[in-house]
Amino acid sequence: MRKFKIGILLFFLLAPHQFAFGYDETIIAEKYLPKFKEVEDQAVMMLNHLINEAYIEYEVKKEKGELTLPILFSYIEKGNKLETEVDLVFQGLLDEMKAEIKAKGLQEDLANQYEMRYLKSKRKNKLQILKNITFEGPGISFERKY
Repeated sequence: MRKFKIGILLFFLLAPHQFAFGYDETIIAEKYLPKFKEVEDQAVMMLNHLINEAYIEYEVKKEKGELTLPILFSYIEKGNKLETEVDLVFQGLLDEMKAEIKAKGLQEDLANQYEMRYLKSKRKNKLQILKNITFEGPGISFERKY
C-alpha cells in the first residue's frame, strides 16, 4: 500500500510537467496566432490598396495614350517598400514569440511553422500579382484579379 501511495505522489509531482509542455505550446499559439493574423490582414489590405491605386493610374495613363511601363517600375518599388515594412513587423513579432518559447524552455522550432506560413503566403501573393501583368510592346496590360 505504501508503494502505491508513493507512486501516486510521484505521478502528481511529475505529471504536471508533462502536461504543461503541451499546455504552454497551446497558450503561445493562442497568444500569437491572432497577432500573426492581424499582421497578415493589414498587409493584404495595404497590398490591395496598392493594387487598386496602380490599376487606376494604369487605366488613366492607358486612356491618355501615355506609356504605362514606368508605372510598373514605380509600383514594383512601392511594393518592395511595403514588403520590407511588413517583413519588419512580422520579424519583430516572430522574435518576440521565439524569446517567449525559449524562456519557457519549449522547443525552439515551434515558431518555424509561422515563419513557413508567412513565406508561403508572401510567395502566393507575389505570383497572383504577376499573373495579372502582361507586356504589350512598350506598355503593359494590367488586370485587377485577386
